[in-house]
Formats: sequence, structure tokens, C-alpha cells
Amino acid sequence: MNYFLLSLAATLRRHVCLVRAIQPPFVYPSREKLFELVREEGFKDYSESSFERDKKDISEQYAVDIKYNKRRNGYYININQDDEDITDFTAFLDLLERRERVEFVNQTLTGAREIGRYLQLERNPNFSGIRHLRILWDALRGQRVISFLYQTYNAISVPVRTRLIEPGLLFEYRNRWYLDGWDIEKKQVRTFGLDRMTELQLTDQHIAQNRNHQYRAMRQHAIGVNSAPGAEPVRVVLRVIPLQANYLRSLPIHPSQRELPQVCSEYVDFEVFVSLNMELQIEILGLGEMVEVLEPEELRERIKERIAKAALKY
Repeated sequence: MNYFLLSLAATLRRHVCLVRAIQPPFVYPSREKLFELVREEGFKDYSESSFERDKKDISEQYAVDIKYNKRRNGYYININQDDEDITDFTAFLDLLERRERVEFVNQTLTGAREIGRYLQLERNPNFSGIRHLRILWDALRGQRVISFLYQTYNAISVPVRTRLIEPGLLFEYRNRWYLDGWDIEKKQVRTFGLDRMTELQLTDQHIAQNRNHQYRAMRQHAIGVNSAPGAEPVRVVLRVIPLQANYLRSLPIHPSQRELPQVCSEYVDFEVFVSLNMELQIEILGLGEMVEVLEPEELRERIKERIAKAALKY
């Protein structure tokens, strides 16, 4: 057993446990409560010195400061409460949890055959765009324009064109990576799939305008990839059977999801505030007969039309 990896995985598990317990919205857990949560993770000998060391490591490694609020008699994370900071922190916590899972797998590398026997991870062996991430990350951090050839999926006959793009935001959806950026020629925000890029290059030209707030706003209410800049979110109400409700509670379709007061044991209603894009329709259609769209009428009719068209094929 690689004891360094084992120690690193244990440290990450403690860090995730602490950060998750005091993430926004703040509930100011006491020191005793934090110790209880960490000990439930298997660290029975967790002590005052362990806690102080973990706080110091979290601050130095992730620039996340755990503070004590004397009036509330509990701990919190010292970040601003505006949307951008909360979004940043949520993304950080998601990556920290992913790293913890990776280190869990690393612990078992000495038993590689057992990994294949007992553990199956989601994968996409044919995805070709992952190699672009390093250049795109350098472009984003350096605020540099990129150029690449791009071939869309819905217009295969159109000649491949060179794009000159101010990169703005990388995001992942269903095991694929995408880039939001400013198309210098078209003078508008566009979204590009990394798997459709070729001959990606970092140029010496610097980004003319930081549009990070625009990209964030565009993604805030979007499920999936397609989202028009400036599109207003719409209240969507979904009615599901109780069994499906358990899945939605454990894995919401969007951060805005909220369960509405239950008035009947035969169904549960949820609301979300999202853009009415294609990916939302796909999510709903994927639930089949277990879901009914109650609002808005526009989306309800669109789902009804698509179900009718699908039924004609059978």
C-alpha cells in the first residue's frame, strides 16, 4: 500500500468534510459539531491540534479561510455573499470532491485487477477535445486570444473555418467540455465543443474586454449547453411520481430546484427557474411517463408535440 497516497486521501476527506459542513448558506456549526462530523468519517482520534492543522492547510492550499464567529458561536468561510463569489466557491468545492474521489481510486492502484472487477467509472474513450484543456487554461489565465479550426455537427457540409476567439469560460456537461467565448469576427458570444476544435493555438493578442460576468450570467439559469445571452429564466413546474421524487431530491436537475408543498400522496411537485432550451426538454423527456410539465404552457405544449412525434415511430 502506498502510504503517502493513503495519507493524502485521508487528508482530502477531512478537508472536504470540514468545508462542506461550513459552506454557504452558513449555519455556523460549533467546534464540537465539526469534530463529530469528522469522526463520523472514520477519524476517531480527531483532536484540537488536528483541527488547527487542517484549518491552516485549507487556507494555504486553497485560499479558503475558516473563521470563528463569536456571536454565533460557530464557524464560517470568509467569502462575500454575492452571486459570483458563491459560484466560485461552489465550483471549488465540486473540484475538491472530485479530487477526493480520484485519490480514493489511487489508493487501490496496487490492486488494479480488483478495480476493474468492482469499480466502473463513467468514461468517454472517444472524446477528442480533452487535450485542448491546458492551452485553453493558459489562454484564460493570461487573457489571450486563441485561434482554431471548427467544424459544427449540424453543418458537416460547410467548410471548416478558422475562428478567432476571446475565451471566457470552460464548462463540462455530460462528460464533454465546452468553451464560451467572444467571436471577434461575429461580435457575439458563442459556445464551442472542444471535440470539434483542431489546430488550437494561443496568440499574442490580448482580450479586449473581460466579459466574465456575462458568461456567468448566461450559464446561471441554463441546463446543458445552449443558452442565449440575456435570456430570462422561466418558472418551470414538474410533477413526478413519489419514486422519481427521491431521485430528484438526491440529484437536482438545477441548483434552483425547490420542492413545493405536497398536497397529495400520489405525486410531488418541483419548481426550477431555468432557460427553456433543448437540454431542458431532453431532461424532461428522459423521465418518460414519470413526469408531467405543469408550467409554463409553452413548454408543456412543446413536450406534448415531441412525445406525439416519437409515438409515430412505434
